[in-house]
Amino acid sequence: MTWQLLLVEDEPSVREAFALRLGDQGYVVQTAGSGEEALSLLRSFEPDILVLDLVMPNLSGLDVLARVKQTSPNLLVILLTARGTVKDAVEATKLGAFDFVAKSIDMEDLLHALHRATELLTLQRQVRLQSGQEVERYALDRVLAKSHATQAFLAQVRELAKNDRVTVLLQGETGTGKQYMGRVIHYNGPRARKPCIEVDCPSIPRELFESELFGHEKGAFTGAAGRKTGLIEMADGGTVLFDEIGDLPLTLQAKLLRVIEERTLRRVGGSATIPVDVRFMAATNRNLKDAVAKSEFREDLYFRLNVVTLTVPPLRERQEDIIPLAERFLTRSALSLRKPVRCLGDSARVILCQYHFPGNVRELSNLMERAVLFCPGDTLESVHFPSDVQDKPSRPVADTAYPPSTASNTKDPSRIHLSFHLGESLADLDDRIINTVLKHADGNKSLAAKHLGITRWMLDRRRKSKP
Repeated sequence: MTWQLLLVEDEPSVREAFALRLGDQGYVVQTAGSGEEALSLLRSFEPDILVLDLVMPNLSGLDVLARVKQTSPNLLVILLTARGTVKDAVEATKLGAFDFVAKSIDMEDLLHALHRATELLTLQRQVRLQSGQEVERYALDRVLAKSHATQAFLAQVRELAKNDRVTVLLQGETGTGKQYMGRVIHYNGPRARKPCIEVDCPSIPRELFESELFGHEKGAFTGAAGRKTGLIEMADGGTVLFDEIGDLPLTLQAKLLRVIEERTLRRVGGSATIPVDVRFMAATNRNLKDAVAKSEFREDLYFRLNVVTLTVPPLRERQEDIIPLAERFLTRSALSLRKPVRCLGDSARVILCQYHFPGNVRELSNLMERAVLFCPGDTLESVHFPSDVQDKPSRPVADTAYPPSTASNTKDPSRIHLSFHLGESLADLDDRIINTVLKHADGNKSLAAKHLGITRWMLDRRRKSKP
């Protein structure tokens, strides 16, 4: 892709040299010799990036920046200076500059800043392209809601989608679709055309969490070769959804709390305060109130997140939704696996309605995919499901809004006994073991990973590799 630049520099020799070098790098460059000329050009020319000298007669770079942001708030502006100060950098950031770099003969800092700016522009264009598809995919009228529980839940979702400044805490058992409902809230509200960025809290290494979330400045730590834009800043105007917020370490909870309260952040190694306009949502399968009582979760962060709490109902409380969901998953799996399966037989409907689905919607999706895979004809029957689903419905799960995450009442996974069924693949057995241990650990992923002898990150990877 070719990017158009407007280079504003009052020194003719510097302007010409920079324009030639930028042209060699593949940019289409127009130039202006003053702030007044630049503002005049911008009335008819729409560059992708504005490169602006800080020190110029009459209108300075900061003056031009302030005026440009009034008429073109989304234009990326890079300020260029030979003798800038920290005060200038802070002021430029407040006015909305994308970057503030020093002039140099090799133009290393400028080229690096331009590379990051074009990466951001590419991402924004992809988001605009995909958001139209996502809006349709997560439309409220596409959410299956045959049961009274789901209909009542969606009534709350509909109201929250309209109020895009309200922080939402999504709670529910593993596999109920908390992330999905978070996207539904985002894509049915006024922020739908802006990014919806999910932060998988357990999968980000603790030492990299601040850099990933808030970004960092060049030289902030070993290996920080340039400035990095963090996930929250990238979501500006949209939504940030923190998945498994209950697993976030206490030390990082305090840093996140400040950003949520103040709607500002500082990049690692930076001094400038950057305002962010985002909606915060969080999802967890833990009972955060219990975690607060055990000093495992900050009370102030809990109250900040708990402005509105939505508990996604488990599938066993949504009996009327099971068959419609199963039919949707059947169609999707038949298409992806290129199988001729078209409908559910009576025997399949019976066992699906009897089963209690400890893994909720995710388990139903996995069961349907496996059944479609082993179905030779066009009708899916009970025989195509695993034998443990065929033989008897699973033991009823305790009727709780979401499983408590406590070690005191956790069942001992060392006493679990599993049988292997002929025809069952190793991947299916692996999935069944993980789901069973999770169930006996009351949804506590860290405890389940410990009993399985794997890391918490590896547990998440294995579960997310399942469709």
